[in-house]
Amino acid sequence: MNVIRNQRVPLLAVCTLAAAYVLLSALVIFNVEPDTFETFFEAFYWAMVSLTTVGYGDIYPVSVAGRVVAMLSSLIGIAVVALPSGIITAGYMDEFRKNDADENGKKEN
Repeated sequence: MNVIRNQRVPLLAVCTLAAAYVLLSALVIFNVEPDTFETFFEAFYWAMVSLTTVGYGDIYPVSVAGRVVAMLSSLIGIAVVALPSGIITAGYMDEFRKNDADENGKKEN
């Protein structure tokens, strides 16, 4: 819990970035593929599934432009999903260092 508490600002920033990215991807694919994505919700669903790399395959772009958008979206999505992992790992490393420093300080006393 200390890690989440200490890293809440960067994690909130990444969550905000991810939400903005999903909305932007949905908006772009909705405009590029109007025949495939009939509603904005379908485009939003596709963007969320693509961002999380689940990729159900039930809805997908069919045009060249749509596929290019999907490829770029997937590449950026992987990076956005990986960011919280790095932040949490760095937070754990900081906690381990603090615990080691505390234990070493107690041993010297």
